[in-house]
Amino acid sequence: MAPTTPQLRKLWAQFECDESRMVVIPFGPDKIRVAPPTAPVWEALAAVLQHHGYEIRTKDTDSYNCRSIKGTTERSLHSYGIALDVNWNTNPFIDHAGNRKVRFSPKSTQAERAEDVRLGLADTDMTEQMISDVVKIRTTNNKQALAWGGSWNSVKDSMHFEINVGPADLEGGIDESTVVGLNSFIAAAAARAPFAAVTTVAVPTVVAPASGNRFVVIARDGLKLRSGPSTEFGVVRTIAAGTAVNVLSRHDMWALVDLEGDGKADGFMSFPFLRATTADLTVGASDLAAAAPAFGDITGLVTPEMVKRMFPEATKLANIAANLPFVFSGLRARQLGDRAMVLMSVATIRAETEGFVPIDEGISRFNTLHSPFDLYEAGTRIGTNLGNTDPGDGPRFKGRGYIQLTGRDNYRRVGQQIGSNLIDRPQSANDPATAGLILAQFLRNKDSAIRTALANGDQLRARKLVNGGSHGFDRFKDTFDRGLAILPH
Repeated sequence: MAPTTPQLRKLWAQFECDESRMVVIPFGPDKIRVAPPTAPVWEALAAVLQHHGYEIRTKDTDSYNCRSIKGTTERSLHSYGIALDVNWNTNPFIDHAGNRKVRFSPKSTQAERAEDVRLGLADTDMTEQMISDVVKIRTTNNKQALAWGGSWNSVKDSMHFEINVGPADLEGGIDESTVVGLNSFIAAAAARAPFAAVTTVAVPTVVAPASGNRFVVIARDGLKLRSGPSTEFGVVRTIAAGTAVNVLSRHDMWALVDLEGDGKADGFMSFPFLRATTADLTVGASDLAAAAPAFGDITGLVTPEMVKRMFPEATKLANIAANLPFVFSGLRARQLGDRAMVLMSVATIRAETEGFVPIDEGISRFNTLHSPFDLYEAGTRIGTNLGNTDPGDGPRFKGRGYIQLTGRDNYRRVGQQIGSNLIDRPQSANDPATAGLILAQFLRNKDSAIRTALANGDQLRARKLVNGGSHGFDRFKDTFDRGLAILPH
């Protein structure tokens, strides 16, 4: 039985009106802000709409919005990042008399169906087959992932899609066999350039900055990106301190900025909270270390699509979209958001956990002789090097997370550094937020040596500083080299 709206509020309470926890993901030509666990569901929805040739409009499509349901004091599900309105101008909210089923237009084109909506002959410009395919999307534990507002009997809210499950149901992701058109959707998404944002106002007559166009956010709690050059305009989202932006132009005390590095405007920021950087950022492997401090944080510029192009075809874009925010959050928390360390972290994930999810280490000849992970046990050569001292430490402190943190010593040391009791709760190393911070802390502990290795063009040395050996170096190098050509300068 599907959860009720009050039950969904409880299940997703941790995300209520917390914009900082939302992840920005592509949705057709648009960007939407959603709760991170839901990213694979919205990707599946976008795949179905694309399969049916349905055009998504950015001007009347929206997701996260901290607000109450009109006429009540109850929070809308948009406040939790688990609801999305699509093309509301042609999928209007209709409060009709009595109960009835949704009216679909029989017309063949979206424009013709939209005209039927305008004439009052239909409730939506979507098709019955399209919606049928949407509600077929299932989680891996066989639960319906999405509910559609057009199916409600008392009212029709055809623009509205909402998550139909709790966070725990999305831990295994989406059953891809239930998503029509997913393979072609992923292939197209990986091939195309990063999606461009759309501003809601025209660019005013302005004066270009005198000291170049590269700036870094210095507001301690982040800086609001607005749709226009004053506080009267709505907040698009908050950009974290340390994020690098390109200033396209000035309008009094406001800067029109480009977050993607593609020359297109994303919105306005208060100019006094931006600090100029004069670095020439055309860098290669040999000068990444030297350029990083001047370059600043690029995590706000790197999209899941960029990272997908650095990984093999089998790695799911949905996994990257769901987990990349946690990886970048960890890097920012340890002031490692520069290009060198973004490359280092992503390449490390490729070498350790190619699926781009935090996972348990698998059993292999390197860790198991007779029983699982007995080669890691106290008293063995490997176990002693890992600091394992008690019976059962081998499986208890096996590799976990994005970086495969292994051994009692590492769990204790890194756990203390990030303020988490990993000794008593070793499985928490697979929590995405914790795993992201573990990865960043591990890199921070070897920061100087890693940067020196990269400055000398020694990727193998950089890999060994993390892994202790050359395991996965071929995958590490492949991703690192791809990233040099893909990530923004």
